[in-house]
Amino acid sequence: MLGSWFAGIAMLGLLFSTSASLAADGAKTTKQTCEQLLVESLSAQGEWTSVHAAEYLIHLNQPEQTVASFRPQADTAQPPFRIGVWRVLAQAEPSQETRTAYVERIRSVLLNKDATDRLHALETLAKLAVPIASDEELKIVQQMSEPEAPGCSFALWRLIQRDSSTESLAALADQLSSVDPVARLRAGFVLSQLGDLPMDVQSQVENAIHDEPQDSIAYPYVASAAGTEQIRKLLHSQDPNHQALALKELAARSITFDYPLPKVVDSESPLSLRQAAAFAWLKQNTSPKSHAVDSARN
Repeated sequence: MLGSWFAGIAMLGLLFSTSASLAADGAKTTKQTCEQLLVESLSAQGEWTSVHAAEYLIHLNQPEQTVASFRPQADTAQPPFRIGVWRVLAQAEPSQETRTAYVERIRSVLLNKDATDRLHALETLAKLAVPIASDEELKIVQQMSEPEAPGCSFALWRLIQRDSSTESLAALADQLSSVDPVARLRAGFVLSQLGDLPMDVQSQVENAIHDEPQDSIAYPYVASAAGTEQIRKLLHSQDPNHQALALKELAARSITFDYPLPKVVDSESPLSLRQAAAFAWLKQNTSPKSHAVDSARN
């Protein structure tokens, strides 16, 4: 009797051990699947999805493969994709000197009035929080911050980074009322990256999300500026782009959410959604201290 009891306990222990081993193997397989998706995405030269995959890997503390993939493109990529290549290398290169050199390449495009990708350069310098380095650059950024300028929100972002200007922040919030949905998109994105907003600006954002048509290209970005509750709602949207943005933002903010990440990674969903799901799973399960990036246009 006692012998059978011990045998039962031993069998139960074996079952628990086997279950734990299977669970570990499952997690490992999911990790490999997510990483493989992002790494394979790097090979799509000239596609912005490769830049997004690279930045996901960078912020998961895996920059090595991004450098190997993007370094050969540094001198051959054409506008505007060259800005994406330099943006990746400005974050991924192991040497601070080399990272700075790529930042300066991006800055040189902004300063070149004949360059066709100045707007991309402006956006990237803002995303990388690169300080304005000269009076010449400041003058250009101020000119590009005019309300009707295409890069208004990105220019205002750089001015806010420079001196926390309440005037620039108010001008940025006013862009949410633009008749141009792209302008509203960019304003929503930038506001979503600024952290806690003053009450008056937060009120403008909340009014804007109620006024913004849910089928507009600006809607998910305005929603992301409105806070966690609105971002969670995007997860239930029928639009995969809305879901992808929500996954990136929630994962970046280390906010828990219920979503079938491994299933989506293995699905036939659009690549941007699968990449975001892979990043979110890896962020949750392997890299708790990493930070996500987002792109408002590309």
